[in-house]
Amino acid sequence: MTELYTEPLVGWRLWHVRDGRLLSWSQDAEWPAGRRLEASCRRLLRRSCTDAPGAGHACGIYAVRTRDAAVRLLDDLPPLAAPVAVGRVSLWGRVFENVGGWRAQYAYPYALDVVGGDERVARKLRAAYRVDATAL
Repeated sequence: MTELYTEPLVGWRLWHVRDGRLLSWSQDAEWPAGRRLEASCRRLLRRSCTDAPGAGHACGIYAVRTRDAAVRLLDDLPPLAAPVAVGRVSLWGRVFENVGGWRAQYAYPYALDVVGGDERVARKLRAAYRVDATAL
């Protein structure tokens, strides 16, 4: 079921961190600093939807309900060479409930914990995204 959220819903997700920027976990898309990320549909086999996220599609910006669910994604991977951010994300606009979380039309990072990075990495993220960022 889709709902229109005008107030942010807060979920959890992972990002790759490169040169003080957040990159989507499953794609190499950079999250813009200082402005919202807007979902788009890249459905290749059939017509893409005009308003992502779309019903019956996998498009949208994903987030899980809990920090533990986000961290479990890390547990299934070999050690990573680059830092990873685990954090809360604000979601709004059209939001579909998804298994274990949501997929949304708009998103922006809310607060970040940097795993495998130092205070310098956290400082760059704080400066770029204007959010709390802590090196773990």
